[in-house]
Amino acid sequence: MIQIIKYTSFIILTSILISTFLGSCSGSNANKEMYTIGIVNLAAAFDPILEGFKDGMEDAGYVEGQNVTYLYDGPAASPDALDAIFETLILERVDLVLTFGTLATLRAKESLEGTGIPIIFGPVTDPLASGIVADLLKPGGNITGIRTGNPTPKRLEWLMAIEPNIRRIYVFNNPNDNSSIQALSALTETAPLFNVELEVVNASTPEEIIAALSIMPEDVNALFILASAIFEANIQQFISAANARKIPLAAPATANVLDGALTSFGHDNVPLGQQAARLAIQILRGTSPADLPIETADLFLSINLSTASIIDLTIPDEIIRQADIIVR
Repeated sequence: MIQIIKYTSFIILTSILISTFLGSCSGSNANKEMYTIGIVNLAAAFDPILEGFKDGMEDAGYVEGQNVTYLYDGPAASPDALDAIFETLILERVDLVLTFGTLATLRAKESLEGTGIPIIFGPVTDPLASGIVADLLKPGGNITGIRTGNPTPKRLEWLMAIEPNIRRIYVFNNPNDNSSIQALSALTETAPLFNVELEVVNASTPEEIIAALSIMPEDVNALFILASAIFEANIQQFISAANARKIPLAAPATANVLDGALTSFGHDNVPLGQQAARLAIQILRGTSPADLPIETADLFLSINLSTASIIDLTIPDEIIRQADIIVR
């Protein structure tokens, strides 16, 4: 009888060990004690996304320093610096990579292909047109995330409502960034509806931005920057130039308005980060990113009344009442 009991105990113990081993090999991270998440970013303006992401993770029980570690040394100095970052993340065997912007996301997809490391992106204007995913409902592979869509036409519409006298707009485009290229296409189609002329200048480095701002034509009535990490990383250059000329600056995101741009119609970084956290939690609990549909970020009209005062612009009360975010 004693031998039978011992034999039975051995069988039970062995079954438990086998089940535990199989569970650890199932591909789910649900029972891990510590997770490591790598952050890939090209613009300090995107840093609030990480703040929102951490808040969302903490609300779900993933607390930095306790059961999650974030690998992030700040924005990359340039796109050329991304390769070394991805090499480090692969060596560290991170559980997840969070990317900000189209350019960083495309490089992540290329660099992490075949590693099995899940990728969550946001914000990306159009992940389908950019070649990041083949299907919005079933992204496939190891990637999913948050798109903003292309709010550029609506941003122009709001700019014209704020200042109807605009006739010529100085537009910054980054020819190396798909988000910017897609936004320019939409802006070019929309501009004739408002009888405005676009003066488009290409820039992809801080030096090119400064040079282009220095030759801004005298008859320009507004400054319009398209969606690109390089522009958001250098937002203060645009703000200074617009304020010096006393013309409106229309920027891609709410964070830019908080920094001093006159207006934006686009995503808000902190809520977008919280949205990304919800995707990350599902992945860490075992859901494949291939099965998580691409989500769409909420978009907000933001207006900086302090900047309006600096450039001597009076914004109609009916427009102010429609703004989602007002900086005074």
